[in-house]
Amino acid sequence: MLTTPAGVHHASCGEGTAILDVRSGHWVMLDPDASRIWQTVITRGSTDGVAQEVAAWCGTDEAAVAPTISETVERLVARGLLTEAPENEPAPATEHLARRMPPAVAVPQEVPLRYRMLAVVALAAGLAVLRLPLRTRAHMLRAASRLPYAAPGDLGVLHAAVLSVRPPWWRGRLACMEVSLTVVVAAALTGRRARWVLGARFLPHAAHAWAEVPGGAVGRDEQDAVDRPWMPVLTT
Repeated sequence: MLTTPAGVHHASCGEGTAILDVRSGHWVMLDPDASRIWQTVITRGSTDGVAQEVAAWCGTDEAAVAPTISETVERLVARGLLTEAPENEPAPATEHLARRMPPAVAVPQEVPLRYRMLAVVALAAGLAVLRLPLRTRAHMLRAASRLPYAAPGDLGVLHAAVLSVRPPWWRGRLACMEVSLTVVVAAALTGRRARWVLGARFLPHAAHAWAEVPGGAVGRDEQDAVDRPWMPVLTT
C-alpha cells in the first residue's frame, strides 16, 4: 500500500499540491497534473485505477497517461514522499485546508520597552532553535501546546517588538521563518502560545511562514498576498 511517511505534510488546491518534508526541510511543489496523480494515489493507496481516473480528468485515454503516472510515482517514491506500508497499517488521513484562516492582526507602531526587551531574548533563543533540524523545531514547539493562546492584540505587539529589535549589523537571515518563530518563542516566554505555520502558494511557487492564534495572524498577509492567499501546510 502506498502512503505518505511520517514527517511528510501536504495541502492541495486547484493550482497544485505543496509538500513539506520536515525530515529534510525541503519543499516540493506539484503542478495540477502531478497533484491529481498524488491525490489519487494516496487516496487509493496504490496505482490501481489511477490511470482511468486521471485519463477521465484530462479527457484522454489511459495509455497516454500511464507513463506519466508511473514516472511521477517513481520520482515521489525515490524522494521518500511516498512509501510502501504494510497492508494492515491504516493510511494517514489526507490533509485538507479545513479551518478558517484567522484575520490579520494590526501591528502597532509604538512598542513598550518591556516587550522590546522580551523580544531580544526571544530573538536570541529563536535563532538558536533555527539551527536545529525542522523536525526538531516542530517537536520542541509542541511542548508549549498546553499553554493558553495569546490574545490577538498581544500577538500583534510581540510581532512589532520582534521587528523593532532586529539588529542592523546582523549578517544572517532574518526573514519570515526567523521572525515568525521568534514571535512564537516570545509568546511562550509570556506563558502563552501561538501557532507556527509554514505555508505555500503557486504561480510563482513560494513558501512562507507566519504566526497565528485562533483570533488573528501576524506576518501572513505580506509579500503581496492579498489577492493570492497562502495555503497552510504545516501548523505546529
